[in-house]
Order: sequence, then structure tokens, then C-alpha cells
Amino acid sequence: MSINIDRLETATARHLPSFGAALAFPEAAGRSATREETHHREAESSSGFPAIGVALEFGRNQTVFTDGDPAHFFYKVTSGAVRLCKLFPDGRRQVAGFCFPGEYFGLAWQGDEYALTAEAASDSTVMRFRQSCLEDIERSPGARSQLVSLLCGELSLMQNHLLMLGRQTVRERVASFLLMMLDRQRLTARDGAVMDLHMGRQDIADYLGLTIETVCRTISDLKRARVIAVPGPREIVISNLRALRALADGEE
Repeated sequence: MSINIDRLETATARHLPSFGAALAFPEAAGRSATREETHHREAESSSGFPAIGVALEFGRNQTVFTDGDPAHFFYKVTSGAVRLCKLFPDGRRQVAGFCFPGEYFGLAWQGDEYALTAEAASDSTVMRFRQSCLEDIERSPGARSQLVSLLCGELSLMQNHLLMLGRQTVRERVASFLLMMLDRQRLTARDGAVMDLHMGRQDIADYLGLTIETVCRTISDLKRARVIAVPGPREIVISNLRALRALADGEE
């Protein structure tokens, strides 16, 4: 689950004197020592709630926290991207969502434990905050109301994901995913827009409930139809936005 920091900071800062830690997990024993860890105070913005956290660096595919870890922290992506997923005993994986710079994650839990696993989809830096800010939220009706609004937005994203998996064709899913990435990266929707997907084809496949071969074939089909261009393995250029939207809506 992710929270858009732009909306949080602009709409709720007056009610959040200290948004310093929602939910997460304690350090996993034996984690790679290559990750840098430094205490960091984020610059105080016009939102009015500076937060003291720990800056953590993760290499691609490195685990931030695991499903079942005790939830003691929450996180914010400052660079790169994080994927949230469910790992099954037989090796299967379902990607539930992605978090990009400026978005919080670590707010999905069951009891006192994380409900999902968080992994770096690319080399990433995240800020880790402690849980104590929940006390501030509980004391502020305005903050509670805004947090509920933000979580409802996340619920809407998950509902759309379920509809995508259950009702859309392969081409519709891939087209919808690209349009979603365009929106999530806050890029202007236009022909020529360039997206850095951060995640690989297997991540996309596990999010859309498809095989990697199907995703690669569909992207190649869109490229041949000149709906998109693919300059690099993780770069997509929207060549024909109208056609991409029509595909997502099932009109072609």
C-alpha cells in the first residue's frame, strides 16, 4: 500500500505536526551490510511536519521487509521504486503494487505483522520512520479524516487492480498498466511522453497476472503498431496516446 506524499503534505500538513512513523518492521537479522544507513532529518516543508528518519539504500531485488515481520515502522521512497508482493510457498509471486518517489508504504498489515513483502524493484533509497506518529494522528480529527481519505484512494487502486485481473484482456491489461504508470509518475499525458518503468518485465507480468512471455509479446505488438516505442529495457515512449487509451478501454 502506498500513499501519495504530494496530497498528504499539501492537504494534511496543518493537522500533522509530526508524521514520523506509521508502520513497519524491526531490522532483519543478517541483512546485507552493503546497505547504507544514516540518520536524516527531512527538510521542513510548507506542510509543517518535519520527520526524523533513517535513510536506507537497497540494491535491486533486495528485501525491505517480509510478509510476517512485526510492523514497527513505515517508509517513504525517495529514489527508485519498491514493489509490494505476496510470495507463496510453491514459489509463485503476485505483485500487489509499486511505490515511487514521494510515496509511503508499510501501511498494510495483519494484526501486528506486515501482510506483504516489500522489495526494491530497482536501486532505491527509502526513509524509515517510527510508529509514534500514530499518536499524533489519533489526537487530530482532521488528520484522521485525511488519512482515511488517502487510504480510500489506495483501496480504489486495489479495486481497479482486481477488475483488471478479472475482466480485462491481455492487451487491455498491458495498455492500462502503461497508462497507470504515466499517471503515477505524474507525467503529462501526451504523445512523446517518456516513462522510466523502474521495474522489469517479470514484475509487470506478476502484477498483471500474466507470463513474462505474454508481456514481452504484447509490448512488441504495441511497438510494431507504433502505439509505443521502446528505446531501452525499462524505458517506454508513448507514441500514440489515443490508440493506447482505446486499447485500455477495449475499443480496438
